[in-house]
Amino acid sequence: MAVSRAGTAFGDWEGAYRVLHQESKRSSDGAVNHGRNLGQFSLLLVTILVFLTGCGEEEAPGTTRLERGTVFLSIEETLDGEVTETNIAQILLSRALLQHGFHLASRDEARYLVTGSLLCTYFQDLKLHLNGVDQHLEHQWHANFECTLTDRGENLAKSDEPLVIDYSFPEPLMNGRTDPELAKRDIRRRSATIMAKNLTGGSELGQPEIIQLFDAWQDPFDPRTFNEILVELVAHGSAAVPYLLDALLDERVVKPGGHYPGLREFNREELKMYHLADFGLSEILLRGQGLELTSTKDRRQRVNLAWAWVWEDVQQIPAEYREAAEARKTSVPDRGY
Repeated sequence: MAVSRAGTAFGDWEGAYRVLHQESKRSSDGAVNHGRNLGQFSLLLVTILVFLTGCGEEEAPGTTRLERGTVFLSIEETLDGEVTETNIAQILLSRALLQHGFHLASRDEARYLVTGSLLCTYFQDLKLHLNGVDQHLEHQWHANFECTLTDRGENLAKSDEPLVIDYSFPEPLMNGRTDPELAKRDIRRRSATIMAKNLTGGSELGQPEIIQLFDAWQDPFDPRTFNEILVELVAHGSAAVPYLLDALLDERVVKPGGHYPGLREFNREELKMYHLADFGLSEILLRGQGLELTSTKDRRQRVNLAWAWVWEDVQQIPAEYREAAEARKTSVPDRGY
């Protein structure tokens, strides 16, 4: 269900006005920063006015389904030379591609071909030697992931050679857990997560203009406020959503300055990348903002799952690739979604 745009910028427009009014008053007290702060205030006020004039039940352009092409995906996954019964890499890469607007298709019909293998081999039972006694710590696995992305172009019948890009880990990945079955699962999940990020952030399937805006939130010398960067990011609409979903897991501190509800000089370190990701998703998908500066980890997990479900509905992702699909029958992860 859509909500009015006025209710998305800071939770409610009256609260937004109060925040902006306070920031404007402080800027008038300091001559040095007066011009810059006034400019920031004006930009944010214009943004709020845009939201106010857009009130109503109509959907914003960003809520439309993201369409980026067709992909054939085939990843062979093995543990110590044996093909796995549940191909975690295939599932997680499929999910990532679907979130980024790609449709899974047959080899003959797909524009992009992603083929490769994940080889996981047992490395060692890590033990601690103490006073002549061996204490088990964890089972460690090595992983090598290699895949090839082939772009056959818009016209599958054209005669020129397709573009081929090879992806792999720069060096073998190692991971371990105390429980052997969890160790087997986690090495595959971690490997697939890294490769999904490589593919969707690469030159062919990635969107550099959007990725650069996330990088700007980590640049303390960027001349823009984080609010200005967010405005540019939201302008990309649906195309930015998959990257905002990824950023919900990013716990790095935001480096540029700006205005955020409850943010002051003494608590600058509390503003993280996931706060702005949640903010951006609320603007594009027209849902209430879920996180506050002091939100707990449990609240963050529920909000993250809620955003994943919202986007899965927009993208019409098949049930077998949805996050915690069974939980939808019995639970609501967070209010406002």
